[in-house]
Amino acid sequence: MKIIGLTGSIASGKSSVSQMFRHLGIPVHDADKTVHELMGAYGLAVPELLSIFGNIGSIDQGINRKKLGEIVFSDESAKYELESIIHPLVWRDRNKFLEQMRHNRKKVIIVDIPLLFETGSNVICNKVICVWAPIFLLRQRALKRAGMTSDKLNAILHHQLPQYEKMRLADFCLPSGLGKAYSFKLLKRWLITQR
Repeated sequence: MKIIGLTGSIASGKSSVSQMFRHLGIPVHDADKTVHELMGAYGLAVPELLSIFGNIGSIDQGINRKKLGEIVFSDESAKYELESIIHPLVWRDRNKFLEQMRHNRKKVIIVDIPLLFETGSNVICNKVICVWAPIFLLRQRALKRAGMTSDKLNAILHHQLPQYEKMRLADFCLPSGLGKAYSFKLLKRWLITQR
């Protein structure tokens, strides 16, 4: 089974590319979706996060990600503590997915991981795709998101590898700034070369 890592900076268009893979019938494990589930109502991570970070939600409502973000983006040790809880749970979920895909004899699967290189998850991948867009476009897209501010965006970007570094480390760089149809065409062309 070939494991293709999918990564990119915030607002790079990675979610759209994930959808393209699904459209092609290629299974995708989405790390962000897994984190949302872990922090959602009755999520596995909720009790421990509440005990460490205090009044940031409840078991039956889940974690208030805005409150949590305000804590971890201003405190490096709090961010480290959060990651030490979340990352192992995401890896466990991903490993279950990989095992199931092997059992189902899938030839190719995608692991969609925003912090692929930052967490060392690239070591499990046969190939890595980095979705990218010009920085002005990334900022424009990100600032349209609910609750996003310039300061918050800068803090997020500060904790991610710079886009040019992700592109340098990837096997294939997929542009998302020229429209979805163009990206999809390039993606299909690249996938043909990988067979």
